[in-house]
Amino acid sequence: MSNLELGCYVSHAGLPELGTGEVLSSEKGTVRIRFASGDRSFLWAKAEQHLQVTQAAPPPAAKPAKKPKAAKVAGAAAAPRKKR
Repeated sequence: MSNLELGCYVSHAGLPELGTGEVLSSEKGTVRIRFASGDRSFLWAKAEQHLQVTQAAPPPAAKPAKKPKAAKVAGAAAAPRKKR
C-alpha cells in the first residue's frame, strides 16, 4: 500500500456516500476499510486512485436496532380455562 497505513482515515472519491473510513487491513491485493455503514473490501489496484487520506475520523458504527418486545394480552394468560 503506497501511502496508506493501517489505522489511517480515508475517503473514497468514487463513493462519497460512504463518508470517511478507517483502514483495517491490507492483504493479498485487497484493502479492508471500516465505514459507518459497515466494513468494505476493495481490490487495491482499482481503489488506489479513489482513496484519499483524511484527518476526519469515521463516525462510530451503527448499532443494530432492537426488536420491540411483544405486548402481553391482558387477561388472556391470567384467566383460568374452564373445564367441560
